[in-house]
Amino acid sequence: MLKLSELSKIAYKQLLVDLNDDLKKIDAKNDVTSHSLILNKLLIRAEISNREETVLCGINFIEYFLKRKFPSLSFERYFNDGQYLRKNSKIMRIDGDCKKIFLIERSLLNLLQHLSGIATYTNKIVKISNEKTKILDTRKTLPGLRKLQKYATSIGGALNHRMGLYEEILIKDNHIKVLGGMDKTISILNKKNIKKYKIECENYEDVEKAIGAGASYILLDNMKPADIKKCIKLKQKLNSCIKFEITGGVSLDNIKNYCLLGADYISVGKITNSAKSVDIGLDII
Repeated sequence: MLKLSELSKIAYKQLLVDLNDDLKKIDAKNDVTSHSLILNKLLIRAEISNREETVLCGINFIEYFLKRKFPSLSFERYFNDGQYLRKNSKIMRIDGDCKKIFLIERSLLNLLQHLSGIATYTNKIVKISNEKTKILDTRKTLPGLRKLQKYATSIGGALNHRMGLYEEILIKDNHIKVLGGMDKTISILNKKNIKKYKIECENYEDVEKAIGAGASYILLDNMKPADIKKCIKLKQKLNSCIKFEITGGVSLDNIKNYCLLGADYISVGKITNSAKSVDIGLDII
């Protein structure tokens, strides 16, 4: 699992790639509205503010981007990523050529709204959870935005699951089906002498088999609370150091009940694939 500082460095690099791609075919002349109506250089002041409560995420990236790509614009930000903002908080002030500000307005707001939405929803989930059970994000992210979205979940207080398929062996339900079931999967693991892996189990019987095979990390996939309790009791009975992760069907509505079951981790796909963007706007003052 990546630390926030490591993920932040990766996300900054990804940000420049994404925003450059978003703006590479756009310059002031291609903004036909501004170019047609605003004939002379016009200096303005704009303010970015939130219109609902939010955990801010993305403003550090915007500062980084403006310094490197729009040095003629002056700005001041009033908050950092991770801070809780009340409704109608002033987040940033930008001064400069109105054509340049209009050029980047939508891209910057899209970034702030999306990442702050993820951080805010994640933070709500994390606040409901307890200290014993850690919240994980998943790979349910948008193409090209994984690094930024995972940064946002970290800002919200979650831990990062694997960044990609290359990081670790994680045997999921479709792998097990293709291999012919849990018994055959375990047989292949033993033959190949694979010791370090994570494996999904959909029922108590498969959990018993996985523990018997020496698994050290099991994902309890879409299992009923009663079956999860049985798995936790089995772990306690064996005095095992095995880690359990609850995954599948977890939301803001049921996270509290899942946390009470006693698993080590709970992964929540909804924090990236279902988080609502926060209402953040830019106004000329």
